[in-house]
Amino acid sequence: MDIYTIGQAATAAGVTPRAIRLYEARGLLGSAERSDSGYRLFTDDDIDMLTFIRQGRSLGLSLAAIAEIIDISNRQSPCERASALLAQRLAEAEAAIADLQRLSDTIRKAQRLSVEDAPANRCAVIEHAADSN
Repeated sequence: MDIYTIGQAATAAGVTPRAIRLYEARGLLGSAERSDSGYRLFTDDDIDMLTFIRQGRSLGLSLAAIAEIIDISNRQSPCERASALLAQRLAEAEAAIADLQRLSDTIRKAQRLSVEDAPANRCAVIEHAADSN
């Protein structure tokens, strides 16, 4: 089993040393062993865990959700809960996309609105853009 310094572990897992310290502080990663000079030392298992955390973050999972999955995996199979958390995250992403699509449609309509189409106190394009939905 290889031993890594924090910089080497960060590179191997595709995260930053600062992220490693955060994950350790939040309890997602066990406390690292220390060298005689006090440097954190990490193992291949730590690299695997850091990679798992990075992958969870890339899917948009919060650190709390990842911690829950890690906690469950220490007791049982976490895939069912992970699937539920990913379904929740997907629903959030799809809702955000729908909101952005509505905003995009409103902006397009505002761009097409002629200033002469509706009298306004300040700016017809802005004042009546929402009315054109």
